[in-house]
Order: sequence, then C-alpha cells, then structure tokens
Amino acid sequence: MGIEIILTGSFGVGKTSLFNRFIHEEFTDKYYGTIGVRVNSREIEIDNSTAEIKLWDIAGEVNQEKVPVNYFLQKHIILYVIDLNRPFTFKTVPFDLNYLKEVAPQSQIIVVGNKTDLLNDIKLHEIKTGKLDINFNYFVSAKTNENIDDLFHSIAKDFSVV
Repeated sequence: MGIEIILTGSFGVGKTSLFNRFIHEEFTDKYYGTIGVRVNSREIEIDNSTAEIKLWDIAGEVNQEKVPVNYFLQKHIILYVIDLNRPFTFKTVPFDLNYLKEVAPQSQIIVVGNKTDLLNDIKLHEIKTGKLDINFNYFVSAKTNENIDDLFHSIAKDFSVV
C-alpha cells in the first residue's frame, strides 16, 4: 500500500519543484505553472522495508477553496508549502489550514517552508523561532535538495508506525 501525499499552497511556492526533486531527483530554475494535477510515485527504503510514496502536484491557488475538494479526499498527508522568501504567501496560511482541516479531516497536514536557499541566516532564524505565528514542520530547499529526503523519509517512517 502506498502513502498518498498531496502538495498544496499558493502559486509559485515551489510545489512542482518539490515534486520534481523528490520524484525525478532534478531541479530547474524555470517556472512552469501546473495546470490541473500531476501524479507520480517513488519507492524509498525505510527500516529495511520499502515504502511507496504517491505524490500529487496540483495547480497552486491563493485560496484553497478554488481547488477541487476531491483532490484532497483519501490523502494520508497534505503538504502545505509556503515560499519563505515571499511574505505574501504567509497571509492565507491560517485560512487555508482551517479549510484543509475541514475538507480533509482524515489527513495529516504538514507545513513546509520552501526556498531556504534564498534566505540569509538571520531571516531564517527569525522564521524558525516563531516570528510569523506559523507552525512549520519542515524547512526545505527544492533547489539545493536540503531536507527533501528527510521530509519524505520521516513521513514514510511515521506512516509505517501508524
């Protein structure tokens, strides 16, 4: 059985870059907006066993209410991605998280701060110490591959314990 994970968040936060980094182990600086949905899977090794992660990449929206609700149904994990370098992506976080909890109460929501490579150490420290009133679960960079494997391995390990 695979772990169903969906990437969501505002447009341009790096969902497709995370998808490509994890699934294809590649990154491009070119921006291609996602139209509709892309789905692919990858197997990873966890504690001497194999876990299949099925990853959904959906078009970004400023308001998650515009995303078809059925995309979120039957997903084990929702990765809500935020661009750490673009503060306007922080504004809809409380509303979006409440909405996601409402439409997909069975899903675990993980808040991921992306693009750590674009921040200096001071700004990153401010964000990590709670200056934004957002509870981030992970800080990653799809560009540099920072913490991408840790994120998905941790999900797979936690999921296999459940």
